[in-house]
This record gives sequence, C-alpha cells and structure tokens, in this order.
Amino acid sequence: MAAVEKAIFACVDGSKFSNAVCEYGIDISKNTKIPLKLLNTVEHSHKSSKIDFSGNIGLGEKDELLEELSNEDEKESKTLITQGKELLETLKQKATNQGLHSVITSQRHGKLYDNLSELQDKIRLLIVGLRGKDSQGNHIVGEQIEEIIRNIEVPTLIVNQEFRPINKILMAYDGSTSSIKALQSIVKSPLFKADVRRYVVNVCDDERKSRMLLAQAAEILHDTKLNIELISLKGEPLNELLKFQSENDIDAIVMGAFSHGKIRSAIFGSFTSKMLQNSSKPLILIR
Repeated sequence: MAAVEKAIFACVDGSKFSNAVCEYGIDISKNTKIPLKLLNTVEHSHKSSKIDFSGNIGLGEKDELLEELSNEDEKESKTLITQGKELLETLKQKATNQGLHSVITSQRHGKLYDNLSELQDKIRLLIVGLRGKDSQGNHIVGEQIEEIIRNIEVPTLIVNQEFRPINKILMAYDGSTSSIKALQSIVKSPLFKADVRRYVVNVCDDERKSRMLLAQAAEILHDTKLNIELISLKGEPLNELLKFQSENDIDAIVMGAFSHGKIRSAIFGSFTSKMLQNSSKPLILIR
C-alpha cells in the first residue's frame, strides 16, 4: 500500500489569526516543498432568539416555529459555507501570488477537532490560530484549540501574532520524554531550513545536571548539519525562557507538548499551557 502523502494543514475561519496562519503555511511549504492544504470548517450551531422557553406554545404555533427555525438554520449555513469558500479562494490566490502552486483547499462540516481527528494521518504540520472565530469570553486559548493540542498527535504550530519569517528558534529541553521526541523530530524530519538558527536551551539551577542534559541533547543532534547552539540557563524556567526569547529576538518556540488528560484544570496548570498563555511568539508543540 502506498504511503499517504502528508501536507501542511492551515486551518482558517476568518478570525484575526487566519491571515497569519496562511502566511506561515505558505512560508513553510515553500521552504520544505511539503504541499499546503487550506482547511475551513463549517460548524452548524444556529441559535435563534425566537425560542420560547415558557412552554405555552400551541401545537400549530410550534409547527410554525420549527419551520421558521429550520429556515433560519438553512440560511445561516448557506452564509457560512459561502463565506468560507470565499475565504479559501482569497487565501489560495495569496499563496499563488507568492509563488506557491501546490495549494489545496478543503471545506468540511462539523467541529474542527472532529475533522482533524479523522485527518491526522494526512497531516505533516498543523497550523492553527491561538483563538478561533467562535472563541467566547476571556479565554487566552480558544476552547477548540485546547482540545486540539491535548489530543491531536501531530506537530502543531500555534499562531498568536502577525506573520514573521522564522529565522531563529528556541527549543526548550529538559530531558523529559516529550522534549527528547521534540529534539529527535528536528533531526529526522526538519520543518525549517537548515540555516535557521536553533537554540537548544536548558534551564536548571544545578549546573552539573544542566551540562549532562545538554550533553544528552548533543548526542541526539550529533549527525545533523543544522545550525544549532546549546545554552544553559539558571532560574525559573518560564521566566528564563521568555527572557531569552525576548533578548535574542526568537521567532518561535519549540517544545514537547503535554500528554493526554481529561481534566482541564490539571492540563492547563501545566508548563505547556503557561507558555501558551505567556509567550508573545508562536509555539510549535510536538508529542
């Protein structure tokens, strides 16, 4: 059986990060020659203001209301489908104008997470905005995005700013299973050009332990020809990584993502979530 050709999936919904998601997809696709797929999902969740919760609707009135709700839902769905197709065509044209011709567009129905679950074996890199169009309240991270990064097991680029070419990457390394896998992934199948500067950073107050961990990282990286520098820092890991990011003009942070979990408070008390909430640069999460 032939292997499935994987693509870069850029998820766009017309929200504030959609244009940047597309731009990152174009840039990475051009540099890696991996096809780009622009994905728009249409979620049918119409809520009418005409619903009467009093229970006092007569039988005939109820039939009329159901028909009216059905018509509203159909009209809203058609609007969402049309808007999504227009968005895909606009972004595809943007990619073509920038010299990228291997662009596929796809519109699917249902929740983004459910669709991505079905498509996992076709995804080389997933690109999503930190918050989608349907995000509500004051969540820094969109609710659907939380679900995606908990459970979709593909490298995922979380976009939280306007597009900026990726020339410098910070890779957080602490010797954990997830950080080892993240390091191994850039050796086996790098997503960025070889000349992109990659800082592998360990934060630990125990200098001896830090040297040992970086020696371990060097062993993983010994056959690679990538532009890599090993860095040891002391202090509180989150603060030191964010400080290093700022002082060295880092364009993206790569790290192993948290593992599976069902309780939101437990998951979003993790180091990964703190980075998502505090980093001003895109994060690339690898499991």
